[in-house]
Amino acid sequence: AAGWCSAASKQGLDARGRLLRAEEAKILAIRRRERHFPPRLLELAAALRARFREFTAQVPSFVEELRLMPEYTGPSPHSHARQQWARFCEQFKAEVNVLDRAYVKFEMLALSLVTCLIGTALAPVQHLMAPSGVIMHRFDDPFREVQTAVLCQRLGLLKRQVKFGGPHNLVHFDPGLLVKARRLVQMGTYSELCNLAERMLTKFDALCKVLVYIKIEHICPELSENAELRTAVLELENIWAECQFLLLQEALDFIRDLLDFLRGGGLDEFPRWQLRIGLLTDAEASQESAQEMKYARITVFETLPILVYLDEVWRDIAAQKAGQEAGTFCRYRELFCPKDDRHHTLRRDFSKFDEHRFEKFRAYLLGDASEDAIDRGQMRYFRMLHRQLKEVAAFAPDDPQQVIWAATRPEEDAPDGFLASSAVVKEAKRKKL
Repeated sequence: AAGWCSAASKQGLDARGRLLRAEEAKILAIRRRERHFPPRLLELAAALRARFREFTAQVPSFVEELRLMPEYTGPSPHSHARQQWARFCEQFKAEVNVLDRAYVKFEMLALSLVTCLIGTALAPVQHLMAPSGVIMHRFDDPFREVQTAVLCQRLGLLKRQVKFGGPHNLVHFDPGLLVKARRLVQMGTYSELCNLAERMLTKFDALCKVLVYIKIEHICPELSENAELRTAVLELENIWAECQFLLLQEALDFIRDLLDFLRGGGLDEFPRWQLRIGLLTDAEASQESAQEMKYARITVFETLPILVYLDEVWRDIAAQKAGQEAGTFCRYRELFCPKDDRHHTLRRDFSKFDEHRFEKFRAYLLGDASEDAIDRGQMRYFRMLHRQLKEVAAFAPDDPQQVIWAATRPEEDAPDGFLASSAVVKEAKRKKL
């Protein structure tokens, strides 16, 4: 029997040692993973657990002692029953005090950790409140532009830390874009761009208003669950994603050249109608046939870019022949085309064309020239040039809204099936206009 007791005691000690080693390994793992987590909390939790087990182990003895306690019969302070009651109360109070001290220590550290975590979660929004107040209420502040830049920088940090959803997931907001938007509104340039600029400024003011009037005690620590804040951020992000490309000076210059190209008779009536149909999103084009939408998207993403690029190359060749510097009319190439030797090869080939041959090739691109009007050798040459132009200047036909999303979405955040590969992502980023 003594041997059995000794073996049982040894097994108990081994089990307790394994538990202690497991606790130490757990604390060490948390220290490595969570640098700011207080390991003292686990120690206090283990102490509280041990105290509670000790207290619950003594409860049956307290109940039995209470059951055997003699009944209190008189006021005499020296009676045996009164002494037993006093001794029982003191002993029970001491055990409760030991448990209470362990619980209070654990509770104080746990609540301080929770307070710290909540403060850390709310810090990004709190850092946005001060510059928002200056922007909304102090219009004569000399540092208003500085506060705007600070707000844009902290908004980017907020987007890095919190997943609000949305298709774009922008993490960089350039304050210079707001300055350019205000200047465009004052100048009254293209109406579509003015509307975009006004919408972006309105959404920016709406976000500032939300940040000014929101109560910090009403904010959910999980910031993405605050509906008003999430809506304001996503609405600003959606319009910012378009304006960050369309309000570039290079993009504005190209838009002017593109409008001049379209107004100057660069396309006939039917291709223009295809452009209007091709710019509809999939939801808007539900009434159009699939084949019609296919050819319209080819006109938008292949034919028109090739014609614009070809017009730039031809004008650049004519300008160089007139004694001007080469590269003067290459805005489309600078914005969209890959920077390699394929452009120089195409330019060298087209510099050998005369006006009549160039018009014949242009008619071939638009489908106005029949194959009977072009000899077989020239047709093969035109097909080769067309294939090279598609590689350099054209895009894969797609939904315009998907193009904007792909152009403004970081590569690592693209969901499965949204973009097939990194090559498709790079191709989509070329279609940002």
